[in-house]
Amino acid sequence: MTEPDRAEGLWRGIQGTALVLVVGFFLFSLRGILNPFYLFWLLVALLYPFRGREGYSLLLGSATVLLLLWILDSTGSVLAPFVLAFVLAYILDPVVDRLSAHPRISRSLAIVLILGPVLLGGATLVVFGVPVLATQLSDLIESVPALVDRLEGWARALSPETLGIDVPFVDEEALLAQVQAVDGQAVMEFLEARRDEIGSRAWSAVLGLGRGLGTLLTVLGYVVLTPVLMFYLLRDYDRIIERIGDLVPAQHRDDAEDFFGEYDRLLSQYLRGQVSVAAIVGAITWLGLLILGFPYSFLLGVTVAVLGVVPYLGLALSLIPAIVIALVSGNVAWSLGKLAIVFGVAQGLEGTVISPRIVGESVGLHPVWIVLALSLGGFLFGFVGLLIGVPLAVGVKLAVVRLLDRYKRTDFYRRGPELTA
Repeated sequence: MTEPDRAEGLWRGIQGTALVLVVGFFLFSLRGILNPFYLFWLLVALLYPFRGREGYSLLLGSATVLLLLWILDSTGSVLAPFVLAFVLAYILDPVVDRLSAHPRISRSLAIVLILGPVLLGGATLVVFGVPVLATQLSDLIESVPALVDRLEGWARALSPETLGIDVPFVDEEALLAQVQAVDGQAVMEFLEARRDEIGSRAWSAVLGLGRGLGTLLTVLGYVVLTPVLMFYLLRDYDRIIERIGDLVPAQHRDDAEDFFGEYDRLLSQYLRGQVSVAAIVGAITWLGLLILGFPYSFLLGVTVAVLGVVPYLGLALSLIPAIVIALVSGNVAWSLGKLAIVFGVAQGLEGTVISPRIVGESVGLHPVWIVLALSLGGFLFGFVGLLIGVPLAVGVKLAVVRLLDRYKRTDFYRRGPELTA
């Protein structure tokens, strides 16, 4: 390299550095009005001259993913009715297809015939179920002192045997003192004082509800907008999927159809299968406990249905509050017997009749993977995150499986690095 070339290269480096600093200070001065949406399109404009070069697609794709995450985080409560409507439309589409196949039933009529009972059932559950759920939660809070007193009584009765057992890393005397020091009345007063705040925060975290006008608009969005969106999505569902498929380049269409075919199979097994199974088992649990006179039967039925979306793990988690309620009941042995009967029958029906007919052999997703997806989705994006957590987890799983399969077909994996060097 000649001296003039070096000088020119140095001058261009100085110019580039100065340009970056000027643009940086300019954007910093506009930080009050800029947001990721504007910055994304600015990045697209700056990258346009470099289209087709190495790294262009990766950079633009990464920026697009970050933009979508920002949109979900910023407008989750606004998008929630749309996402909920699409998820429900995805679940109900096969039923609409089957019903509209009848020569005398149009697709629109099939949608009305299906949405009618679904919306009626949902409205009935909200109108009658929520007050019952709130009442049972309140009664359960008031029973906390009785539970604490019973635990203290057991601790005193078992203290000689307990203190005689040497449990590694456990100070039995200190543990007994802590149990006896718990003030049940104080625990109940603490929960009572914060009951409204806990409920408000729970609704805010789950459904994105706030206070005042924002709450009203959000509720109207769920109640009014979601059914309307479901109707139009179900009516044009096949057309929407077809148009999305047309956007895939012809040379990649076969791979895309193979990927999304497997994706649809796994996701439908979970959404149309496991969720339905959880709801049915929750209803069986509620009715069984109600018939046997077990307290808080509706609360436990809802708990079983909600936690049942996680295969296997949901049963263990739902047993915890059930056993706690049995411990505060009058006859503990009889209450535990009722639980054993109802949960045994419900789980037996699930394993032998319900799951084989609805889900099949497997949902294709590990329970830990489902818990992680729901936890991260709910933590990051609230109710919308709960809706999209599992669909995203299915996509990530399939992508990882295909990448690993492609890696195992490489010479590096089959022959070893020393033979490919």
